[in-house]
Amino acid sequence: MRRIWLRCDPAGVPLAALIPCDTMTETRLQAVSDLERWLRGMASASAVSQPTSYQSQRLDLLLSILDLRGERQVTSHEVARCLIYPRLDVGRGAAWKSSPERRRTQRLIREAEALSAGGYRALLAGRAGRQN
Repeated sequence: MRRIWLRCDPAGVPLAALIPCDTMTETRLQAVSDLERWLRGMASASAVSQPTSYQSQRLDLLLSILDLRGERQVTSHEVARCLIYPRLDVGRGAAWKSSPERRRTQRLIREAEALSAGGYRALLAGRAGRQN
């Protein structure tokens, strides 16, 4: 799954891409090429490794966490209840503070924030794995 937010109708407006010339220029050019092919309804010709199903689901979860926490400060309890453990009563108070669900939720929030703060570049460069 790919998420793209275009602030205009791509069919009616020509798009532009600003690409810095740095160590990731080739990767960025390939990503723009893939986007252009996707907009025309064609399959990607990219040699950049595609994420596995698990990686795609995890990235989707991390993006959902960022979306939920985006404009307002949402507690880790709310993130757990809404996104990570929607069918589980995650508890309150001391039960929540000492739970493994809380620790996992906090790790996922930190990972989402690291992804937002620049960790996504490692994904674009084809370096899979845990973001610090």
